[in-house]
Amino acid sequence: MNRNIRAIIALVFCISYPAARQPRALAQTARSLTGRVTDSQRAGVSGAAVMLYARETGARAKTVTDASGGFHFERVLPGDYVVEASSNGFGRVARALRIEREAPATLDIALEVAGPSEAVLVTAAGTAQTVDEVSKAVSVVTALDIEQRNESSIAESLRTVPGLRVQQLGGPGAFSSIQTRGLRSSDTAVLVDGLRLRDAAGTQGDATGLIEELFTVNSDRIEVLRGSGSSLYGSNAIGGVVNVISDQGGGPAHGQLHLEGGQLGLFRGRAQLAGGFDANRFVYSGGIALLNVSEGVNDTPTRNFSGQGSAQYNFTPKLALSTRIFGNTSFLQLTDSSFAPPPGVTLPPAGSIVTAVPLSVKQQRRLEAGQPIAAGAANYVPNLRDPDNRSDSGFLTVAVVFNQRFNDWFGYRASYQRVNTNRRFSDGPAGVRFEPLFGNSSDFDGRIDTFNLQADAGLGGNHMVTAGYEFERERFLGRDRDENPEPALRVTASTNAGQRSNAFFIQDQFRAMAKRFQAAAAFRVQAFGLLQPEFTGGTSVYSGLRLAPPKTAYTGDGSVSYFFSSTGTKLRAHVGNGYRAPSIFERFGSFFFDGVFSPFGDPRLRPERSIAADGGIDQRFAKDRVQLSATYFYTRLQEVIIFDSTGVVNPATDPFGRFGGYRNTGGGLARGVELAVNAKPNRKLDLSASYTFTNAANRVASSVSGFLRTFVQPRHTFTLVATQQLTRNVDVVFDMFAYGSYFFPFSGRAFKFSGPVKADLGASYNHPLNDRVGLRFYGKVENLFDREYFESGFRTPGAGFTGGASLRF
Repeated sequence: MNRNIRAIIALVFCISYPAARQPRALAQTARSLTGRVTDSQRAGVSGAAVMLYARETGARAKTVTDASGGFHFERVLPGDYVVEASSNGFGRVARALRIEREAPATLDIALEVAGPSEAVLVTAAGTAQTVDEVSKAVSVVTALDIEQRNESSIAESLRTVPGLRVQQLGGPGAFSSIQTRGLRSSDTAVLVDGLRLRDAAGTQGDATGLIEELFTVNSDRIEVLRGSGSSLYGSNAIGGVVNVISDQGGGPAHGQLHLEGGQLGLFRGRAQLAGGFDANRFVYSGGIALLNVSEGVNDTPTRNFSGQGSAQYNFTPKLALSTRIFGNTSFLQLTDSSFAPPPGVTLPPAGSIVTAVPLSVKQQRRLEAGQPIAAGAANYVPNLRDPDNRSDSGFLTVAVVFNQRFNDWFGYRASYQRVNTNRRFSDGPAGVRFEPLFGNSSDFDGRIDTFNLQADAGLGGNHMVTAGYEFERERFLGRDRDENPEPALRVTASTNAGQRSNAFFIQDQFRAMAKRFQAAAAFRVQAFGLLQPEFTGGTSVYSGLRLAPPKTAYTGDGSVSYFFSSTGTKLRAHVGNGYRAPSIFERFGSFFFDGVFSPFGDPRLRPERSIAADGGIDQRFAKDRVQLSATYFYTRLQEVIIFDSTGVVNPATDPFGRFGGYRNTGGGLARGVELAVNAKPNRKLDLSASYTFTNAANRVASSVSGFLRTFVQPRHTFTLVATQQLTRNVDVVFDMFAYGSYFFPFSGRAFKFSGPVKADLGASYNHPLNDRVGLRFYGKVENLFDREYFESGFRTPGAGFTGGASLRF
């Protein structure tokens, strides 16, 4: 373990130990918080979930209301809090609260059937805020939203968020990506409970390779920050942040059992259990989920087993230790990538724009069988089946967080997280396109250790300052093997490389004018160091290199908002710069095929840099039944890393003899407008819709000569979700997304694809057995209008039905 980390851990122990030994003194300052959750008629709402968020430390506590709607939190220290209450059939409500030393604390909350929900948000500033206090563009998708739409993956759950482009290359479990505001998938950081989740062995060192493996196992909500977040969350947060927040647990033991089946041979099961002991001094929550698709689109079966859980023990009101775990193991049958042109077809000259016309399924099957085809008007071939091409992968992230508060204005938090990732790609001679002569496999294993120590201080009643240090160490291990029938010619090679970083950060949040005015400023500096790589199985072009330390990254961030309470209007603005550190693969990566290695990486790469700004207005009216939001955004990628295959990187001039590979170049520009509306016209109807216009272009062409428009990103996106309560126990949900046309490169041409349009219709029936136990039966028709669409040339599912049942207790 790093010496600096050992010293910091020892210091934390010395500071915290005296506090743990003084429970009597702490009890004298601790208070209880009591209250009642009611409906609009002042009747108590039983079984409502009540969350208590501490602003200074981010600590959470949860309880459930009793039969009269009452709730109770023990051992609550003086300070600033946000309380959130929610229950099925009601809007979610959040209230700010300050608990004083002298007086007992009480808070009654009235839930309204009419009116959009108000969730507590923690991602915009790293601390709990109400919707009115947030000065950045943030969206939230709750566990109830996900359940009503019957989504199972994180990616599908985010399709309705403004500014996001979600792409899935096939059916459930297939490769997925999330793009924010016209930028690349690597520009969106993924967090689990505020801590980065990324794959050190990924080509960009981000979470893109994990997106299809992230399922809704035991999450309370997903928050999405749109706009630069590098000052708070480090690398990969150039375009935005997706924060998956685990269920906290607490209250009486409760849980859920869930089973469903449907199209493509789909079976999914999920089990959850949560609760607390000793007046919620110890709280826990956990879940497991299994997805099995026996057929899949284009005969691509997949399996995924996931688990997620958290636990927290409160030693005293000032001292808490929590842990969280999230991981999975999965298998996916792969196909060949789409390509152009089909055999016997001539394309227009390189650099042309071509309207994409797919080869029919019938002709695809003939091509896979080695038979002649009649392409007709088709100009590209969708992904072909490859029976011995597969991916086996998994990840595991474990975090331990220690929280301590000294008084009502100062506290600190220390956390340690490890992320392990592993991925194996195996392929053999079966198939019809560029197949190896014999079986081979490539393994990519990554490990990231992150230690974070931060302090929070409330100064003068209007300022909350956060400052801290972060150490991160990552390791990449790549192994390539083949099954050459000649033992003497078999190849086994490996690359073992690593890098580490030290970061210091500070943020000041300022509130004034009865909290109507909010401002925040943050700064982060991060320095990197490369570890000398090790290579086996042959001589590497990177062996013996003197590795210069990468450039230090400096990022800043500022936001401001003002809320006009009399009119329900909030004005906000946000500006910041971002960065992404080059991944280990981008520095030292290589490609292995038929016993031949080709280097791709460049150890000299500089970090990517960007600057972004956005501004908007949020408006409520009709007694808060309607919420409108409009945002203009602008992001300039000043310098990026691309994989160049156009000949700029060539062996005659490249110091590593590469025929193509990663290099720095000028970036691009993305700007546009996000519009969103949330409305509740009456007590039984919820509507939400969004429209995003995105104009994104690169400064330098990378795949198609002279073509600068950003690939995969449509200019127009539209989403709609309508939830109608037909009776007290019957709900119907209609949701859809519609994307405009987009471009994807094939053979040096820009192919124009019609944007995907997909609508789903679901219905559910809730049958309560008693106050705490109930059954839910539901069905869902996916791709209701059976629209055929292709994602980057990959076939996607047609219309199909999914149904299931769940037991709540």
